[in-house]
Amino acid sequence: MLSRITKRKFKAMCFYMSSWLLGCFAFILLYYFGTPNVFSFSFYLYIIQFSIFTGLSQGIYDILILQDDKDHRSVIPSLLIRSLYLSLTIVINISLCVFIEHLYSTGSLISENSLTALCQHWSENSTRAFAIYSFLLGYLITFIRSVHKKFGTRVLINTVLGKYQEPTEEERVFMFVDLRQSTALAEELGNFKYSSFLRDYYHYLSNCCEENHGEIYQIVGDGVVLSWAMKKCIKKPRPIFCFEDLILCFQRLAPYFQKKYGRIPSFRAAAHCGKVIVSEVGNFGSAMAYHGDAVNTTARLQTLCSQNNYEFLISEELLLKLKKMEKYHPENKGIMELKGKKRNIFAYTLDFSLDNRKNIS
Repeated sequence: MLSRITKRKFKAMCFYMSSWLLGCFAFILLYYFGTPNVFSFSFYLYIIQFSIFTGLSQGIYDILILQDDKDHRSVIPSLLIRSLYLSLTIVINISLCVFIEHLYSTGSLISENSLTALCQHWSENSTRAFAIYSFLLGYLITFIRSVHKKFGTRVLINTVLGKYQEPTEEERVFMFVDLRQSTALAEELGNFKYSSFLRDYYHYLSNCCEENHGEIYQIVGDGVVLSWAMKKCIKKPRPIFCFEDLILCFQRLAPYFQKKYGRIPSFRAAAHCGKVIVSEVGNFGSAMAYHGDAVNTTARLQTLCSQNNYEFLISEELLLKLKKMEKYHPENKGIMELKGKKRNIFAYTLDFSLDNRKNIS
């Protein structure tokens, strides 16, 4: 079975190859519309081969060389290196496709005839136009993936479609995750080292959230608000799986954090569900916002979780809607009085001890 990291990298590779396929087919429709090339099987085979080769090449650079992370070099060197890599990739892959096409027709990959065919191919205006288009397409794909990583699939698609320009009601699950002893940790590490600590902490937390089909709604200081559509949590308790993954993830990373910072992240969380209004707020620099009692109630639960030193606190309303919760041995903590709320709720703690954890590769 593939590990989650491998699955994430495989999905990213598929994104690059499918994006190149769509982009190259768009070029065919734009450049060759109304010409015989639109109906040529060999031409489509050429485009498919080029898309796969170039998608893999760009994926290797972003996912394996840059480790699917931000390029930490300054802007100008980063752009120059990426541009050089992309240019060489396009030239090599176009040439390779010509050689492969020559192999199909003559049985010889590299010969005097294939080199002549390559020179003739590069002398055509359509080839040079395609190379320039591919260079721009490569940057467009990188931009789209960067935006996707920053905002998530759902927010990106719904923003493009304009779904939340008008307020919409949805039933969602919210989970507030709070870093323990953050004030003492900030004093001990200092501003710069503490900022680096938070960056590493949120990097791995966001991976766990993505792998469990969640969304990061807000990051406020040392706390983060995660969210799921309720319909995605009916068959699997994804928020609970996400918190469990967080525990296992930072257990595996304990040597790294101990060596780099001398401290290991520990956290607590609270979860609740309910109907909220989703809307896009602001004009310039707009953002998605959730308005409703569910968000406020989850925040109050998280405060109680911290005050009573619980690891995880879940509302009865959410607990009853999730399946496969018996393994976590929910323990009723009675009625919780929430500050500023007229309606009190029943809350439960969950047991995430070693015996209850699933094996995650």
